[in-house]
Amino acid sequence: MWRGREEGLTLVEMLISLVLMSLVVLTFYSLIAVAVRGWSALEGQIDVQQQPRVALARVANEVRQARDFVIGNGGRDLGLAKVTILTQDASAGATTLAVEDASPLVVGMPLVILSLDRLERGTVAAIAGSTVTLSSPLLRAHRRGEVVRRAGTTLSAGAVAGTSSFTVDDATTVRGADLIAVGDEGPLSVTSVIGNLVTVASPLSQSHPAGDVVQPLSVMFRCEGSCADPGVEVTRCTAGCTVAGNRAPLAELLAAPPGRTMFTAATSALTLAASAGATQICPASVAGFAAEDRIRIGREVHQTSDAVLPERRMVTAIVAGCLVLDRGVTRSHPVGTSVRAGVVELNARAVLTNEALGGQVQEVVVTTRAWLRN
Repeated sequence: MWRGREEGLTLVEMLISLVLMSLVVLTFYSLIAVAVRGWSALEGQIDVQQQPRVALARVANEVRQARDFVIGNGGRDLGLAKVTILTQDASAGATTLAVEDASPLVVGMPLVILSLDRLERGTVAAIAGSTVTLSSPLLRAHRRGEVVRRAGTTLSAGAVAGTSSFTVDDATTVRGADLIAVGDEGPLSVTSVIGNLVTVASPLSQSHPAGDVVQPLSVMFRCEGSCADPGVEVTRCTAGCTVAGNRAPLAELLAAPPGRTMFTAATSALTLAASAGATQICPASVAGFAAEDRIRIGREVHQTSDAVLPERRMVTAIVAGCLVLDRGVTRSHPVGTSVRAGVVELNARAVLTNEALGGQVQEVVVTTRAWLRN
């Protein structure tokens, strides 16, 4: 009996088809694996780059809102005297202030409202959001945009290097656990205030004359840990470096780049007195200063009803160790007066191991400059 031809794959043909299909699947799998490894490597690179960038961006934003700063601990600590501004006019007799950011102010502590070189003092009774309640009515009206900050004081007597206690003119501006700056030195942690005697946790590293400014710091950034240069051993470095802002970690395992510090600024003091009208000042060192730098001569001093503000000038040239200014100073400045650039340089270095690239060590160095705007 005749039968029709049976069609189909032979065993050999089936095996060949399976082999070809396996090769196709393997090729697609390899492509997917390469893409996944590439994405993981990219994520690792982004992590290495973003960690210091995000941390320094946070620090830079705070610097721009500060009125003054101090750098200590070999460039590992940055203290900021942060300020805020009025968002609404305040009439005479008012007991509340509407401010942009109440975080620089503290309940129970005195504040000052600055209108150019005039000031009015008050004491914070309560803070609710951006509304500040005062313990007594305002004596005069204030306009939107005026600066509001915690009140500072001055040394009532000289303080020698090595001492942990000193006297101030107005001890109501300082409280225990405050972070403060004494002149160019700080941040210093206050342990006690008895009468007009202020005691800090660590002894002063330099001497300070009577009248030197003592001001509370509302923000502090610190590079904690002992790893000054972790290098490739960073994954096994249990001690550092954590960049913390007011005790909250911002980034882990950072370090200062070789030859730099985490925080730096051009700071010096006059070695020659500058008379009113002088267009040239001579600090102890011009290291870090450059032409077109905006500088501050002196520090803000809060008196009873007015403020002595630092003079702000631009450096046009540096000649024979002196700074040539764009215009003369308006008042005389004695020897020892602080001279600072109004900018803080921030440096960070991250070195991490990217496991997606077979344990490849990746490094990124980030440097940025933040100008004080207030």
